[in-house]
Amino acid sequence: MAVMTGAEYDALVKLMRGNPESAANRAARRVLVDGITQAEARRETGATRSTVSDAVTRYQEADRLIRVAYGVEKTV
Repeated sequence: MAVMTGAEYDALVKLMRGNPESAANRAARRVLVDGITQAEARRETGATRSTVSDAVTRYQEADRLIRVAYGVEKTV
């Protein structure tokens, strides 16, 4: 299930100074934007389980914090 648009993901990567070409970021983008599973993303990119999981978590949390800060989402 996709949780953000490609433009939103690209903005997060830029703001967080990530490398969009890294295996972790390519995998996280596929999970968060395209809605594939982390296992599928790992197979596609060759990234490790923990690398993909950490990247997905990092970008999901950053997305949540930005949405809360701008009042798009309430804190939970």
